Amino acid sequence: MKRIHIINILLTVVIFLTSCENFLFEDPKAAISSENFFKTQNDALVAINAIYSSITGYYGSNVYYYGDISTDIANNGAGVGGLQVMDYLITDETFRGTWTVLFRTINYANLAIRHISGIQMDEAIKVRSIAEARFLRALCYFELVKCFGGVPKITEPTVDDSNNRLPRATVNEIYELIIQDLEHAESALKTTTDVGRPTQGAAKSMLAKVYIQRGDWTNTLKKTSEVIQSGIYKLVPDYKDVFDVKKENGVEHIFSIQFKSGSALGGGSGYTSAFACRGPNIMLNGQTGGEAIATRRTFYQSVPNHYRKERFLVEEFPSPHYPEITAKGVVTVGPACMKYWDPTFGVNVGGGDNNWMVVRYADVLLMYAEAENEINGPTVNAYEKINEVRKRARDRNGDGTDEPDDLAELPDLESLTKDEFRDAVAKERAMELCFEGHHRWDLLRTNKFLSAMKEIGLSPSEMHLLFPIPRLEILANPNLTQNPLYPD
Repeated sequence: MKRIHIINILLTVVIFLTSCENFLFEDPKAAISSENFFKTQNDALVAINAIYSSITGYYGSNVYYYGDISTDIANNGAGVGGLQVMDYLITDETFRGTWTVLFRTINYANLAIRHISGIQMDEAIKVRSIAEARFLRALCYFELVKCFGGVPKITEPTVDDSNNRLPRATVNEIYELIIQDLEHAESALKTTTDVGRPTQGAAKSMLAKVYIQRGDWTNTLKKTSEVIQSGIYKLVPDYKDVFDVKKENGVEHIFSIQFKSGSALGGGSGYTSAFACRGPNIMLNGQTGGEAIATRRTFYQSVPNHYRKERFLVEEFPSPHYPEITAKGVVTVGPACMKYWDPTFGVNVGGGDNNWMVVRYADVLLMYAEAENEINGPTVNAYEKINEVRKRARDRNGDGTDEPDDLAELPDLESLTKDEFRDAVAKERAMELCFEGHHRWDLLRTNKFLSAMKEIGLSPSEMHLLFPIPRLEILANPNLTQNPLYPD
């Protein structure tokens, strides 16, 4: 399952949004509603596919704005926007779009959770389907609580206006729901399943991400240990293969949002264009790069020169790693991140084939190293996990052999204090996971966001620790309050 077919979401939108009034007191038997739709196993599968299709609306765009552009490692390329200049506007459609997409996806999940249990169908598929719905609901709430803090807690399908007038739940209440959903998914999902669907390992990994965001080192270490000890996942030998569109859904990819080009209805991703620089224009097939995001040169200069940097943070073209790109010159707005380069972008209709990796094995190893250090100090196990990531990052041949120059720039870590190891993990996460939507949340959970932004010359305040609740949502719901320091 490279991607859930777009036709399923179109059908499901009709199913979920069609409503009938009792015109002349007639009973329209042909009408479809959630009450008379959920009858068969196929209905259940269509409902689950709708959740997957809906959530791409967030991961297909705003995820990197929030996780990267709003931080010290990236700018918004040739574009303009408040996320770069610390001017978060309550009228910004970016925020409302995120709110709308994620709550719509939550409603789809709530419909599936509520109704699939009553369908006479294969019991194993029923259990898996409900677990997938709860996993995806947890994922939506995790993104919402990180962005906005406490949000309305909605666990039942929206059938009238009551869900639209709920007050904000507390941050703790939202995290309790997230953990309950992920624990259910962990217990119900198998270790292996169809490509693109969450597994038990994905649920454990997401629990680890939730726990580390909360500063729960014990449970972070527990869940990352379980993922590592399962033996299912590993680092691919060559770092470039993590992002090769022909090698997606491999042993390092624990859970990814799926995209697939080739349909006039859409379904592909736009990452190649968004990350492609215009000056010089590196796009192929006569197109111009969107250049929605670029590397801040301060971050680029802070990264030691080694294979990982050379391969995916490119300041000048031509590059030996991308012989198909004939453009020449230094990138004007900052080095281009090439993690999402798809040389076939634009050949097929409907975008590119790049997936969005929500969590991968290198992330798990670094979470383990961080949690182990916080609990026990820089132990042998902590060094082992972070050095495994560093060794792969400098292995330009993918053969496990250190190149002398790369080793000199990025040696194995050793003899660090607890504080030094903590800082080393933070820097390694920034280098390894940059432009994958994690950095803002790492800075926030380690209380480094404000200082990091000040170091690049911006003037953040406590207000910027959360994004604003969209103004139209405040106007529509009299029980919804704004985040501190923002105007209503």
